[in-house]
Amino acid sequence: MSQPATARSSVYGQGRRLLLASARELFADRGYSGTSTRDIAERAGVSEPMLFRHFGSKANLFQEAAVAPFVEFMDTYIQDYRSRERLRLTADEEGHRLFEGLVGALREQRELLIALMSARPADQPFDEVSRQVRQAFAHLLELFEEVVANESRERGFTDFDLAASVRAMFGMALSVALHGDWLGLGEPVSHERMLAAMTTMSVKGLGVPPG
Repeated sequence: MSQPATARSSVYGQGRRLLLASARELFADRGYSGTSTRDIAERAGVSEPMLFRHFGSKANLFQEAAVAPFVEFMDTYIQDYRSRERLRLTADEEGHRLFEGLVGALREQRELLIALMSARPADQPFDEVSRQVRQAFAHLLELFEEVVANESRERGFTDFDLAASVRAMFGMALSVALHGDWLGLGEPVSHERMLAAMTTMSVKGLGVPPG
């Protein structure tokens, strides 16, 4: 007797979840090039053909397992930002919320982020996976620019380079998330102090009139 449709759907969904979980673990541990579809399928306890039925290719699986979680925070943040009453928070409060959430999301996905960064070695040609990574970063920076542009316009911050400023701000968050141990975060400088300093530098920097 064949399985009911609901049972088949449940098994299908479970296989997909197992593959995504295994892919995240292996991509984080071994990087993209060091992980094979066979390795992922074996870790998930399913057949390799099932992996291709679900995702079509290793690159598509990488997109769902590693790239999508990377931008999930910013998509959620921007939805909340667009729905809130404007200027409800002070510039410092808004900046702190943005940095706190972004650094937290990047730290949570630190191992996957390293896998993202290693997906396109400098000596290899541009391919589908590196395109996905570039698109993910471009999407995140686009949303970041929207927030900074809106806040600057509404608070009267003018005469600064939006694109460069956003990338400098994102660079701070990325550095703290990836290299907090090298920066001595925790001791002697707490993460909270670092977030406060990043917020102050960004807000005051945007708000200082040109000399």
